[in-house]
Amino acid sequence: MWTKLEIAMLVAFVVGTQAYSRASAAGTLEAESGRALFVTYCASCHGSSGHGDGPAAAGLRVKPADLSQFAKKNGGRFPMEKTRRIIDGREVGPHGTFEMPVWGDAFVKREGLSEEAARARIEALVRFLDSIQERSGH
Repeated sequence: MWTKLEIAMLVAFVVGTQAYSRASAAGTLEAESGRALFVTYCASCHGSSGHGDGPAAAGLRVKPADLSQFAKKNGGRFPMEKTRRIIDGREVGPHGTFEMPVWGDAFVKREGLSEEAARARIEALVRFLDSIQERSGH
C-alpha cells in the first residue's frame, strides 16, 4: 500500500519528467537552469533553499541533508566532484536511504535522456548547489 507521501513524490516526479521531456523535445534542454531542476527534482525533500525542510521531509525516515552546508563542512570549499558523484549515484556506494534517487539512472533510464543530457542536468544541479552554499565567515 502506498502512503500519501509516496504518492505525492511520485506525482511530482512524473509531472517534472513530463515537463522536461517536452522541453527536451523542443530543443530547450540546454536552457534549463539548475534552480529549475532543483525545484522540480529536489525541493520536495530538501526545501526550496536546500535546508532539508521540504514539504515531504517530515514523512521521510531520515531527514534530508541541508545542502547549503557542504562548503562550510569542507573548509569553505564546495566539493564539486563529490557532489556530482553523489547526485549521479551510479558510481558511489549507498549514500543514504532508498528515498534518495540515483539521478543518473533516473535521467537516463526513466526519462530516456542521453548520458550527455543527464550529465548536463547533474552539472546544472551542482552549480546551483554551489551558489547556495553558506561559507564560513559570510
